[in-house]
Amino acid sequence: MADLLNIGTSALLSLQRALSTTGQNIANVNTAGYSRQRVDFATLPPEATGAGFLGTGVKVDSITRSYDQFLAQDVRSRSSSSAGFSTLSGLTSRIDNLLADPSVGIAPGIEGFFGALQDVANNPGSIPERKVLLGEASELAGRFQALDTQLRSLNSEVSQRITTTVKDINALASNIASLNEQVVRATTATGGQPPNDLLDARDQAINRLAEKVGVTTVMQEDGAVNVLVGNGQALVVGFTASELQTFRDPFDATRVNVGIAGLASSTDIGRFLTGGELGAALSFRGGVLDSTRNELGLLAAGIAATFNEQHSRGMDLNGQLGGNFFRPLEPAVAASSGNTGAATVSASLGDVSALTGADYRISFDGAQWTLRIEQTGASQTGAGPAFTVDGVDIAISGTPAAGDSFLIQPVGEGANLFALEITNAADFAAASPVRSSAGSANLGDASLSALSVDDIAGLPLGGAITLTFNPDALGVGVPGYDVAGSAGGPIAYNPATDSGGIAVTLGGLSFELGGTPVAGDTLSIANNTDGSGDNRNALALGALQTVQTLEGGTASYQDSYAGLVADVAVSSRQASAAADAESTLLQQAISARDSVQGVNLDEEAADLLRFQQAYQAAAQVISVADTVFQTLLDATRR
Repeated sequence: MADLLNIGTSALLSLQRALSTTGQNIANVNTAGYSRQRVDFATLPPEATGAGFLGTGVKVDSITRSYDQFLAQDVRSRSSSSAGFSTLSGLTSRIDNLLADPSVGIAPGIEGFFGALQDVANNPGSIPERKVLLGEASELAGRFQALDTQLRSLNSEVSQRITTTVKDINALASNIASLNEQVVRATTATGGQPPNDLLDARDQAINRLAEKVGVTTVMQEDGAVNVLVGNGQALVVGFTASELQTFRDPFDATRVNVGIAGLASSTDIGRFLTGGELGAALSFRGGVLDSTRNELGLLAAGIAATFNEQHSRGMDLNGQLGGNFFRPLEPAVAASSGNTGAATVSASLGDVSALTGADYRISFDGAQWTLRIEQTGASQTGAGPAFTVDGVDIAISGTPAAGDSFLIQPVGEGANLFALEITNAADFAAASPVRSSAGSANLGDASLSALSVDDIAGLPLGGAITLTFNPDALGVGVPGYDVAGSAGGPIAYNPATDSGGIAVTLGGLSFELGGTPVAGDTLSIANNTDGSGDNRNALALGALQTVQTLEGGTASYQDSYAGLVADVAVSSRQASAAADAESTLLQQAISARDSVQGVNLDEEAADLLRFQQAYQAAAQVISVADTVFQTLLDATRR
């Protein structure tokens, strides 16, 4: 009877644990991260008898959780991607909306500015029209500055987000290390039984960490989980958590970089961190945000340089050569805070059409300098003291120390510094400083047209330049123009073949000769005295709106800005589409995981009924054992 009673008792105890486990599953059906637990039964060791081995009952071998590490890893990976693309989409869309907003966008400012310039060209001597032009120029500069202010504000926000996210990552890493210790101790204390709730809590912490930054997990033999970030940097090893830290960029105090605490403060691992909110913030800052500021600065620098160049070739209402219309822009050069040498670096813009919007870092290794393009990683080496790259002239002076480095940002601050230089409406150079005329006694129809200034070094002219047609100017029977008042003559010109017009460059001036002159006919070029009604330079300035002066001569002002808007719009749409796709994939991964790990109330109800019936049957076994035992007792009393 004792055997039957023991068998029934073991069944009752085992089924009681099964019922409790089922109840635990039902109770936690809505608990985030809870994995369904199951009871694994095993028979007790049988008892050997002469008739064979008799069973002695049942025991609970283990209470385990339903868990698939591959499905769990898929959810973790999708969580990281989904959080990352969601963050990237939100940030990129803000720049997209900003650039497309007509109240702050550059396109309306360019249209308004060149519209006012056309009005001045139509009435070059009008002071009111000139004042409107200066107002539109200030409005355009204000739009550049306002956009850059918004972008710099967004940069500060991203830096704050990076700092906050790093703190969250460190807290989660510390929690995971603590849970590792609890898991290992609990497993050891129970002889290897899994502490299911602790395992769930650790998985939840790792999943939350994956939403912050992409992670890789490695299981140790003792049950602890190591967590790696980036390209293998250990964040959690066993019971120990390392810390990420933020530190100021050595070239820009407003920018924060990310490293591992305990390593050299200048060790930036940000470029290796991908996925999650942190990876997205770093990617956005180094990609869309920086490129937008640079492209906007490139446009500002291009407008300032090309407009100033043409404006300087004109003449204002006071008869003076035009100076800079916009403030000239100079590249920003920052020395690393870790430099120990005495070298200095300066930079200037050369050919603005060659500018690319890239940043450059030059470093000295003790023997030579290396120039590296930040956006592409391409590099070139040299002994110095000068580099020329992409329209930027870089000069090095002083004595460097090994390890010294400098960051050159040719156009990064271009939009912020873009401003109007002139303040007096009369200083706008609408006129050309020179004009041409044909001799009053000419017998032919010789003409000099399309007169323009290429180089102002020889202006104002010391006297008139006179071209006199001579049938033998370049030798007997070789016609052309003799030149007086300027070096460079005579000029070959054959009326028989050139009457349709030929282009000529002379003493920093360009013009076109045409017609059929007669010997002795003259053409002259003189200072444009009292040229208040002249609009030739205003027309030349207006033509810059559509002339392809930027990006290697492939883009006009409008083209450049439209290209920037399009690039950001494409990036925004791609990020949004990726965020939607990853969200869908994440939900699918969660559904697949929950089909294995999640609590199904129908299944639990069935288990509850099954275990209840088994429990009742086990109780009946005990009742039968008791009845048999009582029968034996009654028999012995007789």
